[in-house]
Amino acid sequence: MNQKTSLTYKNEILEKYRKEKGGEMSSYLLKPTRKQIKEACIWLLNRRKGSYDEGILNRFFKFKEGENKLYAIERTKGDKFKPIVNFLTGETKSTTPANLELISWLIDFRPRPLSVYLRSNHPIHKPLEPNQNTIYANNEVEIPDIPETKVIHKNDKSITIISQINPTLKITTIVSL
Repeated sequence: MNQKTSLTYKNEILEKYRKEKGGEMSSYLLKPTRKQIKEACIWLLNRRKGSYDEGILNRFFKFKEGENKLYAIERTKGDKFKPIVNFLTGETKSTTPANLELISWLIDFRPRPLSVYLRSNHPIHKPLEPNQNTIYANNEVEIPDIPETKVIHKNDKSITIISQINPTLKITTIVSL
């Protein structure tokens, strides 16, 4: 198992971006511009709210106490996004930690932020192709990149999975077969 570092975090984020071209946000990130990065942030602001995402946004945008975040993003000058565009297009090989965290949020890289990534106990591996998973002899299904995930019930018609994303958030998923 390779050790996770800030360098592997950066490389895995770039790999996910190059492979998926922004995934759900590809209409903004396929050929990113400063304006498209800003518009993606505005679009995602109230849609992507993971437990650490507010901190990622606060670190990048430096919101003031009680400030309207949407208005603050709209007022942000395009130059703030130029280093992100340069990094995603390969014009630069590195970027600031705040920029990298914003990219991880934009492309929905998990686990994020870096502090969570470094604590995650999953080995570094290539992501599985969609609709692929590994089934072990005891009929448990490995769910990659989700911390503390267990199959708690399985029968011929469904699988019940429980995931503990952080100490206060547990998600139960039932998948019909």
